Amino acid sequence: MVGDEGLSGGTMRSSLETRIGLTFVLLMQVRVLVVGVTVLINSEVRGNFKGLWVLALAALVSGVALMGWERLVPRLFDQPALLAFDVLIGYAVLAVGGIIGPYFLVTIVAAGLAGLLYRWPAVLLLCAQQTVLYYVALGQQEEKDIRDAVGLPLLLAMPSFYIIAALVGGVLRRLYDEQAEAEEARWQSEALALAAAERSRLAREMHDSLTGTLSGIALASTGLPAWIRKSPERAEAEAQRIAAAAQVAARQARELIAELREDAVQHPLGVAIDEIAAEWERTTGIPVRTRVQDGVDLPLSARHETLAIVKEALENVSRHAEASRVEISVAGDRDLLEVCVRDDGHGLSVRPGGEGWLDALSGAGHYGLLGMHERARRAGGELVVDSLPGAGTGITVRFAGEDAAGGRAALTRRRDR
Repeated sequence: MVGDEGLSGGTMRSSLETRIGLTFVLLMQVRVLVVGVTVLINSEVRGNFKGLWVLALAALVSGVALMGWERLVPRLFDQPALLAFDVLIGYAVLAVGGIIGPYFLVTIVAAGLAGLLYRWPAVLLLCAQQTVLYYVALGQQEEKDIRDAVGLPLLLAMPSFYIIAALVGGVLRRLYDEQAEAEEARWQSEALALAAAERSRLAREMHDSLTGTLSGIALASTGLPAWIRKSPERAEAEAQRIAAAAQVAARQARELIAELREDAVQHPLGVAIDEIAAEWERTTGIPVRTRVQDGVDLPLSARHETLAIVKEALENVSRHAEASRVEISVAGDRDLLEVCVRDDGHGLSVRPGGEGWLDALSGAGHYGLLGMHERARRAGGELVVDSLPGAGTGITVRFAGEDAAGGRAALTRRRDR
């Protein structure tokens, strides 16, 4: 297995296990299909109660493995003995049904899985176990005409197919490893690019906000001694203004430091939104319900901007909306992904969509929505705002296209707080 080195290593491991798991599902389906076809077309099998029972057992084990593959595959990585048990089932199939035809195909699956899951020492051990059991089953065959019809040399050589199947599984594993490593390299390059862009953004914000505030404090402080001599009342007012400005500067510095330390963007979109919602709920006491569609995600840079929009929307709710509850939803498919933050507060003072409505909000000192629009545009998406007086506000960021939605449509998994 791939080592878990930080979150990127964990992401690569998860991606690798998913591909291996899907291959496992395919092989189990092939085995069930072989068993089913054998029972349907072979009247002798249907008349052999013992053989029918063994085939049913193999199909049952494969079916259970199919239903629980997400839990079973990680256990197979650590416990090769589970696959050795499957090899014993294969021996029972050979002993009862014969060592040629579809019965032999049932046992090939275990060798392919061994090559897919394990390194070569374990693979060779499992293949050796299969080979020994195959020869034991061959020695138990009572029908001499089977050996004469097929040929003893071919019967003796048939276990080589176990090694061939293991080699195929090993090649698949190597391809999966290389693909996972390429994805990790791309993730790291995206993270570096995002870090550079974020440093530039923080530098701009520091220059525009914190530096400006500190410059105002310095300028006001320079004139304070003169006002103390000329007008104590004005000096008191200036001192209060300086104290207020210092509090603003402290808040701006805390926000910038928090953004520097922020690591939520490294998590998948749904996990990061759950964390943000839980932290905001603890801080404000306002209930938050999250509805996240499983398997939907965004590229790293778009995810970063989207999470920033979600945080800004929640900040606006806590400051202005006087809401009693908030809902955050994430849903998408190959064509569209939407992340929506909706509250039940008193709504915006300006109706969204009208001419110059963003300018009107900015003129009143509300720059949050303007910043969210800019972030959505940088991420390649679109921000949609709907609000009615007394009916709350909904802020939705939309991404069109397969890449934005991660190319994965999954069943909806709802998580209610």
